[in-house]
Amino acid sequence: MKKKLIFILCNFSVIFLFAINANATTITISDMPAYNWYHGCGPTAAASIFGHYDLNGYDSLFDASGWDDIRITSNVQDEISSPAHNAKYDPQPDAAGPAPADTSIADFFHTSENQQFGWSYISDADDAFREYASYRGYNDWNAWNESFASGAFTWNDFTNEIDNDRPMMFLIDTDGNGGTDHFVPVFGYNDVTNQYACYTTWSENETISWRTFQGMGNSWGIGYATFIAAGAPDVPIPEPATMILFGLGLLGLAGVNRKRFKK
Repeated sequence: MKKKLIFILCNFSVIFLFAINANATTITISDMPAYNWYHGCGPTAAASIFGHYDLNGYDSLFDASGWDDIRITSNVQDEISSPAHNAKYDPQPDAAGPAPADTSIADFFHTSENQQFGWSYISDADDAFREYASYRGYNDWNAWNESFASGAFTWNDFTNEIDNDRPMMFLIDTDGNGGTDHFVPVFGYNDVTNQYACYTTWSENETISWRTFQGMGNSWGIGYATFIAAGAPDVPIPEPATMILFGLGLLGLAGVNRKRFKK
């Protein structure tokens, strides 16, 4: 029923689909950097998602450029949690002095503010994605949180995001005690084992960690999911001398079918 090997080009990056058998597919989003935990699992998990987008058309999100630079935690650590944020909140809560300016993901996440070192609240997660993107020049991003237990977030919702090249962030219950305790970036699924693909945020050299798609009270059960809808990517403006050639190129594409034109 399904082909053994399929390649889909979607929103600047490639999603690889590999069929385990006729009824099973494993899908993962490419260009997902894994970071070693840096001053909070929330900012670290969010950074993997921002890193993916930086590599695929939104190259103002990080100061680093290209896979070799972006995949190294130390190259983007100031965007994850700024030195000013660290000095104010980590590892002691709320050191003396005024609050620093919001310049890093941790600032917008309010990580460690009036709480334990490295902790963040799910209620700040959606705002953190929107506000950090806006700070970096992207004012049309959207993000929102949905609870797993409420039934608002389903397997179909999740796979639809991955199929459309949109990584997510989960707040999970790693030890299965019924309480959430860790944020992870999520970027794939297996539709036979009913598992999601994530990074643990504990190493920048880690391989994909596969976990069962289930609720809290189970090991790595899901408490909340954060959806991220990126706005318009960076679009280079053609030089004046190239505008005529660009226009002629569009005329040449007039006979190309609609699907190819979108690519």
